[in-house]
Amino acid sequence: MKVLIIGANGYLGARLFEDLSQQFDVIGTYHQQQFRKELLALDVTNAEQVLSLCQQVQPDIIIQTANHSSPRPAEDDKTGYVHTNYTSTQNIVEAANLVSAKVIFISSFAAIEPDNIYGELKAKSEDKVEETQAGYLILRPSLILGKSPNTENDRPFNRIFKLIGTDSVGEFDTSWKFQPTYIGHISQVIIAAIKQQVWNKTVHVFCPKLTTRFEVARDILQPFGVQVRPIDKKENMKTQEKDERELVVLGLPTCSYQQMLSRIHQEIQ
Repeated sequence: MKVLIIGANGYLGARLFEDLSQQFDVIGTYHQQQFRKELLALDVTNAEQVLSLCQQVQPDIIIQTANHSSPRPAEDDKTGYVHTNYTSTQNIVEAANLVSAKVIFISSFAAIEPDNIYGELKAKSEDKVEETQAGYLILRPSLILGKSPNTENDRPFNRIFKLIGTDSVGEFDTSWKFQPTYIGHISQVIIAAIKQQVWNKTVHVFCPKLTTRFEVARDILQPFGVQVRPIDKKENMKTQEKDERELVVLGLPTCSYQQMLSRIHQEIQ
């Protein structure tokens, strides 16, 4: 089984590359920073480059992780943002259909009831992914936590992780409640879905506990003696709550909040 990971240099993509390489023949791409020497250069917004790479690699499955992870970059460059968060996925689906590959798209809880450009483009990309002729899988994580080989990207977990070994006291928001997603759980769900042939589904990947950024930072950092303070940033973000029934029905792995914490602590140690 040959798996092509688009964006294998990013926070999530780097972890997927590491985990899936233990099970499959994995090839990854990068755009600006070559995190691993074996990654292939690709501008995913360039349709010709995407098709050329897919024809060269002939993957069975393409995993699309190469999106901006928040709406903030759209404030400075909306056109570029749309190219990265929608056109790239369009290019991948069109190339996949020409090489008969399946597509796994990493979407977001934000696609459920989109209220900003990030969620809107995730929802629009999901519609495009459903046009994949060989089969597709759409995964919707919430805020992703857990250790990645790429600790440099400015992602929520990396900001938590970098406090370890310092005298800094981190401040974390209490206003937004969410069900967190463990990064390793995403890998587990993908591996299980591929092996069990779970296709043409949209699946939410999360821990079934409502929490806040402050609470997860406190719970992750407490064993390492790092202090954190709560701060109310009055973030106007929707709380989306799901249950695990869809994962159970599909025979896919679940992950509790305590399991996530235990695994993160082991990874840090």
